[in-house]
Amino acid sequence: MTKLKIHVNYNIMSNISTSIEDYLEAIGNLLAKGKRARISDIARIMNVSRPSVTQIVSKMVEMGMVTHKSYGDVKLTPKGEKIAYDISHKHELLKKFLVDILQVDEPTAQVEACKMEHAIGPFTTERFATFINFLENNQSGEKTMKVFKKCLVKKFPAG
Repeated sequence: MTKLKIHVNYNIMSNISTSIEDYLEAIGNLLAKGKRARISDIARIMNVSRPSVTQIVSKMVEMGMVTHKSYGDVKLTPKGEKIAYDISHKHELLKKFLVDILQVDEPTAQVEACKMEHAIGPFTTERFATFINFLENNQSGEKTMKVFKKCLVKKFPAG
C-alpha cells in the first residue's frame, strides 16, 4: 500500500479563482501526458471557446503562472507547475477517498472530486490524506474498512 503525501501551498493558491485552478490543472495534465498545451487543446478539454482560453491564459501570464506567445504553446512557470501539481494531487486524494473508502463509482467520484477540491482547505485536505493513510497502512484501519464496507453493502445493496 502506498503512503499518500499531500502538502499544498495554500499561501500561493489563496488568491486563485476556481476557474484558474481548473485551467492550471488541465494544462498540467496535458503536459504530464507529454502532450502540447495549445489554446485549442485547452479549449477542447475545458469545453469553452478559444477566445475564453486566451483571456484566462493572458491573466495567468500576468500572475506569473504560465508563459505564452501568440499561436504558441502554453507553458507552466515554476510557480504554475507547483500549483498545478498541488491541485492535481488534491483532486486525486479526494477521488481516492470517494472511490476506495466511500465506494462511489469512478465517473461520479471524478466529477465530485473536482467540485470538492475547490471547497476544502489545507486543514481538511491534510486530514483526508492522514485518514486514508491510516486506513491503508495499519491493521486497525484495515479492520475498520472491512466493517465499513459491510455497512455500505447492508445500507446500499446493489441493484
